[in-house]
Amino acid sequence: MKKLTSFVLALAMAAVCAAPAMAEGSDGTLPPASSDTKITQDSNSNSGSTTVKFNIAPAYTVEIPATVTLDKQEGEDGVTYEKNLPLTASNVRLEKGKELQVTIPTGSTFQLSAGKATLDYTITITVDNKQETVTAGSVVATFETDTAEQTKNLHIKAGNPDYAGNYSGTLTFAIAVADANTTT
Repeated sequence: MKKLTSFVLALAMAAVCAAPAMAEGSDGTLPPASSDTKITQDSNSNSGSTTVKFNIAPAYTVEIPATVTLDKQEGEDGVTYEKNLPLTASNVRLEKGKELQVTIPTGSTFQLSAGKATLDYTITITVDNKQETVTAGSVVATFETDTAEQTKNLHIKAGNPDYAGNYSGTLTFAIAVADANTTT
């Protein structure tokens, strides 16, 4: 009896699995695909098109150290205080023909103070293996589309101060996406 019941159940399952997966519509066509393209079957050749698209928004990460402490250097020209300030960009993804530009805004002053004493400093960058002095309003670093980490160094240099003190100042940067090979 168990064998007969098992056989009947197996036969019923096979009959259910044999049902068609898609049914035709009442006019003999297949149901439309999930896009807006609809092709009706007839004796003529047909074609359709689908737009494939997606959006990648521009993105980047720029790291600028919150503090840089100048180191005392003793050389032929006397005592100076110097240090490289690294600007690092990573995961830069921009539109073709664009670049990431880091500038020091117009009106910036390159000056440190300790109480009433002030001390000017300079910033240089290396361009085509030459040191160039940076001025307010200058583009100090450019970064191209690249997911790898990119670093540009600014070299900060102050002379030997006349007065003792804890010298400090704030250097502000602006970051913008611009057309490649242009400056602001």
